[in-house]
Amino acid sequence: MINNFARVSDMNVFRVGRVLSALVCALTVSAPLWAQDADILGNWDVTVTTGPGPETSAPLVLKKDGDQIVGTFSSPQGDQSVEASVKDKAVTIWFSVRTQNGPISVTMNGTAEGDTMKGSMDFGGRGQGQWRARRASAASAPSQAGESKVDVTGTWSFQVETDAGTGTPTMTFKQEGEKLSGHYSGQLGEAPLAGTLKGSAIEFSIDVSAQGTDLHIVYSGTVEKDSMKGKVKLGDVAAGTFTAKKKS
Repeated sequence: MINNFARVSDMNVFRVGRVLSALVCALTVSAPLWAQDADILGNWDVTVTTGPGPETSAPLVLKKDGDQIVGTFSSPQGDQSVEASVKDKAVTIWFSVRTQNGPISVTMNGTAEGDTMKGSMDFGGRGQGQWRARRASAASAPSQAGESKVDVTGTWSFQVETDAGTGTPTMTFKQEGEKLSGHYSGQLGEAPLAGTLKGSAIEFSIDVSAQGTDLHIVYSGTVEKDSMKGKVKLGDVAAGTFTAKKKS
């Protein structure tokens, strides 16, 4: 009787040991499967598409501030302070843009996957758009094919289409890091230019006088090898698009 009881007890202990061992293995296997929030901190090159118009690009910087994610979106309207949140792969970025008709609240919803993000935009109920982003370090790193960082130094031929007409100005750029300087020559005369090139996002401005009216002209767009395209704004007079090819 005692021996039988001992054998039964030994079997129960054995069964309990197997159950505990199985639980430990299950926990060990399932732990790495717990979802982690995507890493969206750092420098990004963002490209925005709205309707049939050309794409526009601008740099975005995201960083931690306590428990919050904040940063700066350098849009053609100037630097905008942003806030962001991320849950698993779902990303939300929001900021406010000042316009002549008052501020517009912009919300960017999307998903993050490694060094890329993409999604949709809402301009305070006044319009919709699409956006995509690539981590700046990944976008600017040389590829195995030997590609180098963008350099726009040289002379460029522009084709400009605006509400006020067309033009074919020539721009000469000198690039030093992200800083641009240069010269404009076209229907509006001659003038110096200044701007920035961050990743593939270019923006520069020119101040000219046309028929006694001072104009502050802003070009913003993207550069790809020996070509560029984007939008142009001639003060409050006109707006349009441009393309350009590098001559030398």
